[in-house]
Amino acid sequence: MDDRKIQEIREGLQSSHVNFLFGAGLSTPYLPLLGDIEIRLSRERKSAERIKIKKEYFEKVMIPNLEIINNDITSSKQNDFNITQKAYKDFFELIGHILLHRKNTILSKQVNIFTTNIDILMEVALEELNMEYNDGFSGRLNSVFSLSNFKRSILKRSLHYENVSEVPIFNLVKIHGSLTWKKIEDKIFFSKLTHFDKSLLKKSGKKFDDNYKKLAIVNPEKKKLEETVMDLTYYELLRMYSSELEKENVILFIMGFSMEDEHIREITIRGANSNPTLKIYLISHEKDTNLDLARKMEIGKLRYSNIEIVEPEDGEQNSKLSLTVITKLIFEKVVKNIAHDNKD
Repeated sequence: MDDRKIQEIREGLQSSHVNFLFGAGLSTPYLPLLGDIEIRLSRERKSAERIKIKKEYFEKVMIPNLEIINNDITSSKQNDFNITQKAYKDFFELIGHILLHRKNTILSKQVNIFTTNIDILMEVALEELNMEYNDGFSGRLNSVFSLSNFKRSILKRSLHYENVSEVPIFNLVKIHGSLTWKKIEDKIFFSKLTHFDKSLLKKSGKKFDDNYKKLAIVNPEKKKLEETVMDLTYYELLRMYSSELEKENVILFIMGFSMEDEHIREITIRGANSNPTLKIYLISHEKDTNLDLARKMEIGKLRYSNIEIVEPEDGEQNSKLSLTVITKLIFEKVVKNIAHDNKD
């Protein structure tokens, strides 16, 4: 990526409300891509086959999170976990640095990360880095989820000179729920994944499905919108995403996301068409997918031409834009750009 584009992104990060939209592609290689699970769930009508697909999703995407909590990651997956966690940590450290050195004093030092991922990889990375994040929960003994808990700023006062500074904070907004959510009646409580275990895989038929439905997640299928409207929490999280795109001077990076999710895609396109001060960088995982993304996002029909697809450059050693590569190509260069200016 050339210096002009890096400078443009840097200025956007300095002067805009910063948002990210993360998809399943960023939690690889530790967790697999959803692949055709969404299509299969959307098309399948037979109950037995739907349960079979849900079991596959439960085993491949959810169970590995229990291994993280229980500290029993298999040796065959340890390297994949290390790679994935390092990618998240490098990203968070750089974004935290950018927020900390943001010269704009009107905007808070916050960034919103909207994600359809239900895994705990981001939380684990942030806690190991000892960085502040907000996942919507408040309370210690009985942590309860509420949208009102987002957008809280943290001010830190020095011990000796009473200097006050705002601490960078990441708002983790899990649009499709999280494995840390335990729903009891009309409330969502925090759970350290104690509300399910591997034994669910041994159940079959209706017994499996009944227990699976207790998980506070939205299934990866095209009927998601029906589920989110029925559940006020999911619906409000979608509204939160929509309202963020309507603010003045907004920058959104879409990463690891195929834009197959119809309702999120529609909200994003609507935001782009209604807000000329919104700038969206849609990062294509591979060069071959850029035309498909352009079609999905109706780039040729946009009112303000404010969605830009970032793709691997010709001759690049890394032909796929993983989180590790994205961080090096964009955010590491932005930090170096800031450091260079501070020296002058």
